[in-house]
Order: sequence, then structure tokens, then C-alpha cells
Amino acid sequence: MDRFSEKLVQELEAMQQQTGRMLRNMSLARMVPMESGCWQPPADIYEAEAEIYIYFDLAGVVLDNLEVIVGEHQVHINGVRQLPVHGAIACVHQLEIEIGRFERVLSLPAVIDVDGALSSYRDGFLVLTLPKRQKKGRVCIQVHGGE
Repeated sequence: MDRFSEKLVQELEAMQQQTGRMLRNMSLARMVPMESGCWQPPADIYEAEAEIYIYFDLAGVVLDNLEVIVGEHQVHINGVRQLPVHGAIACVHQLEIEIGRFERVLSLPAVIDVDGALSSYRDGFLVLTLPKRQKKGRVCIQVHGGE
């Protein structure tokens, strides 16, 4: 591939990434405020053969202000994010970081074994590792005659 074509492909890939980010930020669930007035943190869901992985972007959330409830079919998180107060601020030019109460309920793509659910919080990301419940296979049973 010549240099011009390579550069064109790189530019198109960059445009695709920017468009994807813009569309994700404009999703209906995030644009329509919840009845409770809470904001919704962004989340990514990945599925592997035996687990579901969920990443929540919760930069600045203190662990004491975070609650996670995992059910077989849903994950529910809620909490509060507060930014540090700066007394010397005279003017605000841009506000994009959501603060205050947040809540998010996600439906899961598979049934979860809740006893094996794990979580970690590092570098502003809450990561849930949720093992899928093993499906019960079909069993052949012997039928005995009654008396």
C-alpha cells in the first residue's frame, strides 16, 4: 500500500473512532434524565466463554460512596461522586464532569452465578467479573414400574 493510501486509512480509522465516541455519548439512556435525577456512568460489557466482564468509568468515586448489587440477570450500581472544592474559582468556563448521585442498572446477556461474582476498583474503573451459571445438561433417568 502506498503512503497516501496508508495515511487515508489512518484518517478514516480515526474518524470512525471519534464518531463511535460521539454516538456513545449521545445514547438515549444517557441523554434522558432518570426520574431520580441521578447521572449514569458509562459502562462496557464483554462476554467470554465462562464469564461476563463489566467496566464502569467511575473516576473520582470514593469506595465508601459505592454500592454494587449483582443478581442473576442484572447489575445495579449506585453512589456519589464529589469533586474537590476550590475556593479561588472566580469563573467557570466548561462543565463536563458529572457529579452527585449516580445509578445504573444493566441487564446481563447471560445468567450469572452470583456466588462467584468478583469486583475490583483501580485507576477510576470498577471492574466486575461475573461467572456464567453453568447450564444443566439433559439427564437420562431410568423409569421403574410401580406396584
